[in-house]
Amino acid sequence: MTFNANTEVALLKAQTKLRTRKRRKSSKLDKYRTHLCKLYEAGASKAELQRWLAMRGVNVEWTTVKRWVDKNA
Repeated sequence: MTFNANTEVALLKAQTKLRTRKRRKSSKLDKYRTHLCKLYEAGASKAELQRWLAMRGVNVEWTTVKRWVDKNA
């Protein structure tokens, strides 16, 4: 039996896919998706988005806003 790197990589990727955990709940920020995306596209910084959320009673860290925007906007 010969070693086939492509087959091994495909097997490892299939195993990784099975092992990855799915997020159990949605983000607090998903509720404000349209507003956040529009504000960000209009030029608001991520820190300004955090302050905008805080004015609406949503207390999140700046890094949470950064990760959410990087992923969704």
